[in-house]
Amino acid sequence: MKSNKFKFPDIPLENDIPLPQQKVMVVSFFGKSQYSAKSCKSAAVEAFPGRQIFQTSLLDDPTVDPEMLCDIEGYYDTKQKVIYLHLRGVFDVHTLVKTFDQVSKDLDEKGYLCVWAEIKHKYARALMFLFIVSHVLVLSHPTHSFDISYIYLFRALDATRQKVQNSVMDQLRSVVGIPKEWISAGRPCAPRVLFLFETCPAPFRDVPDGDKSKVMDMLRNAGATNKSQAAGKPSIKKLEHSLEDQIYRILRKSRVVTNNSSNSLFAIPANQEFVFVNTKVDPTRDRLSHMINSLVNFCKDPNSDPVRNRNDSLEDSLLGLHPDSHGHNFRNFLQQHIDQGFHKGFDDNVGRHALPSYFEVPQASLWFDVAGKLFSLFMTEGKLKQGLTTLRNLLDTDLKFSEGRCGKVLPLATASYQENLPPHYTRDYHERKLAHAVSVFAVHARGPLFEQYVTQLERECDRHWKNGRQMCEVLSLTGNPCTNPLHRGGGEGAGGGELQGEAKNADDDLDEESRDLTQLPMMEHSSGVRYVAACNCGRKQGPREDPFTVRGANYEYYQLLAEDCGCCDLETIRFPVFQPSTQDFKAAQLFSNINKTVRKDSTSRCADGRDLNINTPQGNTQVFSLAGFVSGGSDLHPEEAVSRLSLQPPKEQDGHEIVIQVSDADSDSGKDDDCCVCTDKALLRQPSTTEYLPGMLHADSPSGLLPQFPSWSLICLGPSSLYSHNLGLQDQQQAGLLGGSAYLLPWDVTVRLQHHSKERGNSWPAVGDQFRHKQAPGQHTILRGRKTKTGNKDLSEFVVKIFIGVEYECPRGHRFMCSAPDKVLKTTGSGLVKDNGNKVTGSDMPLYFPCPCRNAKPLVAQLMRIHVVTPKAPIHVTLNPKVQPAPAPCPVFITGFEQPIRLSQSAYWVLRLPYVYVGDHGPYVTPKEPVPLNYGRLLAGMYSITEVAPEEK
Repeated sequence: MKSNKFKFPDIPLENDIPLPQQKVMVVSFFGKSQYSAKSCKSAAVEAFPGRQIFQTSLLDDPTVDPEMLCDIEGYYDTKQKVIYLHLRGVFDVHTLVKTFDQVSKDLDEKGYLCVWAEIKHKYARALMFLFIVSHVLVLSHPTHSFDISYIYLFRALDATRQKVQNSVMDQLRSVVGIPKEWISAGRPCAPRVLFLFETCPAPFRDVPDGDKSKVMDMLRNAGATNKSQAAGKPSIKKLEHSLEDQIYRILRKSRVVTNNSSNSLFAIPANQEFVFVNTKVDPTRDRLSHMINSLVNFCKDPNSDPVRNRNDSLEDSLLGLHPDSHGHNFRNFLQQHIDQGFHKGFDDNVGRHALPSYFEVPQASLWFDVAGKLFSLFMTEGKLKQGLTTLRNLLDTDLKFSEGRCGKVLPLATASYQENLPPHYTRDYHERKLAHAVSVFAVHARGPLFEQYVTQLERECDRHWKNGRQMCEVLSLTGNPCTNPLHRGGGEGAGGGELQGEAKNADDDLDEESRDLTQLPMMEHSSGVRYVAACNCGRKQGPREDPFTVRGANYEYYQLLAEDCGCCDLETIRFPVFQPSTQDFKAAQLFSNINKTVRKDSTSRCADGRDLNINTPQGNTQVFSLAGFVSGGSDLHPEEAVSRLSLQPPKEQDGHEIVIQVSDADSDSGKDDDCCVCTDKALLRQPSTTEYLPGMLHADSPSGLLPQFPSWSLICLGPSSLYSHNLGLQDQQQAGLLGGSAYLLPWDVTVRLQHHSKERGNSWPAVGDQFRHKQAPGQHTILRGRKTKTGNKDLSEFVVKIFIGVEYECPRGHRFMCSAPDKVLKTTGSGLVKDNGNKVTGSDMPLYFPCPCRNAKPLVAQLMRIHVVTPKAPIHVTLNPKVQPAPAPCPVFITGFEQPIRLSQSAYWVLRLPYVYVGDHGPYVTPKEPVPLNYGRLLAGMYSITEVAPEEK
């Protein structure tokens, strides 16, 4: 079915075109419109076909293409031989409001200027198409003043038309039957542009029909008796001619219109009117008021038609006020240009040597064929990519200004970043310098491209940083970053670092800027931070580099310093370490999701030997029970039985006593059975000789795995006489100890042996009898027994004195002792120590303690050594240290011994704790600032006492 109405790109085919051989003129409407017009700018031309063609109802709500945000609709008037085109777009308020929701997301992300530039670009492409295919274009504007913003749009379209001329000619050559002149010109003619102003000033408006009676009443009241009294009403022609002069002068000055119309985007007639100001008021523009007035008139006279009910006499009188009312209408204004186009065409060239311009009135079928191809060319970015880019650049004045301004400021911001840069610097320093550069850029940069240039600035600064100035930044085990340039090797430290980030970026980014990490140099980590620390025994101090490996922190440094000190030749107790049986040993793979056997701490083990657990009450008395266990079916002698200390509630009658109760083996058969089972398990659980523990040993480590090196050290300095409680520790004995803190704490322990053995031949002899038999004549004993009535000493009860020292060491090498979990040891003015060792042996001791040295920034000292001076008595002091360096769920680090470590009698022992603690998930870094005392702990129960076996006496 043939239809006169169409919309691009769905134009009718040749068979569907009414009168395809008829020659036609093309008139296009574009411009701006009010919201009430619903994007319709052709209301003035609706009378040509005698009915509404582009707006069919007041209830219409037209939409546009969501991709292009504009539409071109057309109507082929076969009677007038005219094809009308109508451009709806974002210049129409109604269309702009409806498309707001669609572009609101882009407005939030890109900003108004960028979004508006893109929308205006799409509208300009559609307008360019109209200038290429039309004979007459009508610029419609809702007010009576010329919008000079069109000037820049016209100049951009003119420059773009010249850029796309060749592409347009190629498209026209593909059309059959098109004249060669049309191909060379690229358009059927240099189109004329007419200006339609929808409203006019109030003195020029025509009186609506509904207000005629009011006008007549006003004239009567004013005493007007004839029509001549209204002759002073200004003429609309004068306003139109004034506007024509203004518009022509603006277009000529801006060189939009030139003498040769063939070289211009459009032309304006030299001797014809090209401005029309509408003086009629369209009642339908204010739809709500129009419908209310129509309803009121209908209610007054339901049988009459309010629209056609006119007062002939009043109409005649009003028409007399405006003699030109019949002639001043847009139909007559436009028709004269259409008629001229059909008769002789447009020749708008001016000047002395003006050449005739080309003008073509094509057949309807030919025009539809050309319009279809050119619409596809302009509305799709294919061959016109370069030309459309030129159009975008010319239209986006804000973007062009922003580009120029930001491009000028960018080198200044880059220079501010590069000013006074060190050879290598960290990411934090890089980000601070980058923030400063961005602030410098923000002071001067303007426009919608600000964010884009900020991104470019960040990219350039990142490139400058990564071009040999990037610092390694792998954290040491004490939390300091490596200051070497980015490199390979040196271990993982405490994690972090730029190499890990570079490796991740290399996996994620496959661009040309991704760096080949294999080209980085090999070197060891170095933070540039140096500490002062003492050796294993504490007699010599030396500088130490900030460690990045557990081996270097807990083992290698102390080995080197021990060779210089000479304490490597002293008696030491070797801690359990991995002993490989093959050359193919490797680190064990630890997986947290495997139900591994957890290493039990020594307090839960039952094995051959002595196992002690001591809990000291906070007072001046400590009460212990030392019990011996003998398996009923074992070959162990009673003297080799295990004595275990367990906490008992303090009793009033016990006083300052430790009760060692020796019980029969048959007294508790259940415990014997459990002990045998535990002993068998201990014997079966042999350490692995092919896999070693990659970290440090803790209570949650898999069973059977040992580390490659010891993190602990236990060394005997010599006999107990090395320490004098009157003199304390001298500088040649322990270097770096603070004054008033170079003393150990006395710990008096009263031991009472209570025998409950049954009558049997191989029962234990009395401990006192053993010592009486063993004691040589004239030998002095340190046992202080209770005298009986007969004058003999009761050696089943005696007092021993043990000296304990809990030593802390700060990063500057300051060392001091603590007398309680919250107190630094300090002597009186005369050098007396009033404190005892009850609090330090019976409480959790903090692993980190504020250093009392005078410093602007308080340093955190770490518990590093335990000093023990054992007595010359028939007992062994045992140690079972357990350290939890951080709050739960931090594991408890242990030494790896199945039993508590027994110290020799009458000796000075020093236990050196690990410098760093590294678990399965990384190191527990020493705090830089003071922390609560219970943050890290040396757990209570470390100190125990066992009886000396007979063969040792």
